[in-house]
Amino acid sequence: MAFTLHLYSSFLALGLGAVLLLSPKGTRPHRLMGGIWVLAMALSALSSFWLGGGVLPLVGHLGLIHLLSLWMLVALSVAMHAILKGRVAQHRAWMRGAYLGLLGAFVGTLAPGRWVSAQLGLW
Repeated sequence: MAFTLHLYSSFLALGLGAVLLLSPKGTRPHRLMGGIWVLAMALSALSSFWLGGGVLPLVGHLGLIHLLSLWMLVALSVAMHAILKGRVAQHRAWMRGAYLGLLGAFVGTLAPGRWVSAQLGLW
């Protein structure tokens, strides 16, 4: 269940995030899609805590990748707080950073020792 939620929310965030970065900002569709994106990102980050940490465990089943999940929750919170306070530049910077973090996590799933890379026969 956690893996399915993580997978679907991550892929939704990957696609929707690209659309958001390329579309006009501040519009009603941007705000609607942005809210869905934040929810997808939060679900992806939260569901990751029920998944294994791969080849670099820290505590129990949690690994280094979970630090990115924790950071993502911080980034989403800071970005949303910024836009609610009218700090558009700060919001933009944190949202771009969050999307880059998502892209980095996606690339990281293809690394040796990760379940996805094994399923794809990469390593």
